[in-house]
Amino acid sequence: MMKLLGLIMKRPSDSQIRIAKVVLGIMLILTGIAAFNLQNLVLENSILGISLTPSAKEYLSYIIIGIGAIPLVLWGLDINILSRGRTRILQITFWILLFIISGAFVETPTLSVDIFYFLLGLVVFFAGVTGKAITKKGLKTGQKITKIRV
Repeated sequence: MMKLLGLIMKRPSDSQIRIAKVVLGIMLILTGIAAFNLQNLVLENSILGISLTPSAKEYLSYIIIGIGAIPLVLWGLDINILSRGRTRILQITFWILLFIISGAFVETPTLSVDIFYFLLGLVVFFAGVTGKAITKKGLKTGQKITKIRV
């Protein structure tokens, strides 16, 4: 048990963080493709009280498939334009987006991709809260570093 807690408390290396983000992006893209092309899932008629037309549903399905490009490009290539705190807020916002997407599908009797989106969202949420999914380059972005010489 203590080894498990030690593993959780340890900060992953930058290469592990980047690989995890690329895998997350690929999983989101493949899940979106599986949802709309293989399983033929249907979106709800309204999301957050906004009624959707059939063309809006089609555009939303393409957006859901393309949502995996965010971690794949921005976080996989280690592009850091925000400070550490704002990056954590961005990751928590991405979790909220995945949570909304998981509720956008019409319920099916089988375990479907909406549960998968929710579980991936939880991983993103815990990464955002703990701040362990930020590379060392991103930890110093936006900080003014001054050297004190003695």
